[in-house]
Amino acid sequence: MEQQGIKLHETNEGRDSQQGIAGFEGANALWFILAFGMALMIFQKMANAPDASIPMAILVASVPLVLVSLYCFGLKQGKPPSYDVELFEWLIIKASNAPYFAPSKVEPIALSWVDDPAKDPPI
Repeated sequence: MEQQGIKLHETNEGRDSQQGIAGFEGANALWFILAFGMALMIFQKMANAPDASIPMAILVASVPLVLVSLYCFGLKQGKPPSYDVELFEWLIIKASNAPYFAPSKVEPIALSWVDDPAKDPPI
């Protein structure tokens, strides 16, 4: 009679899963943890004041969490790596009214196989 053995298969589930906390994935989870710590410090400082207003302390302490959430979910998570930086650069260029693709900003193409119609004589 043949004896059946246990077959082991490596699944690598830890490698396949995306690390995160509270919906934030990867490095964005660190931003959330930092914002949460800052929110706790702000809440503690405001709640321990002599004329403390708990609703006001909650409102002010939630600002770091809201800002980090908007930044991560709006500009980081699910976007290309440099999406946020390029968006800010584009906004700065648009706010300064500088022409982004002006002829003075674009280098001319100097390739021998590219014809320049401006230099060709008229037919």
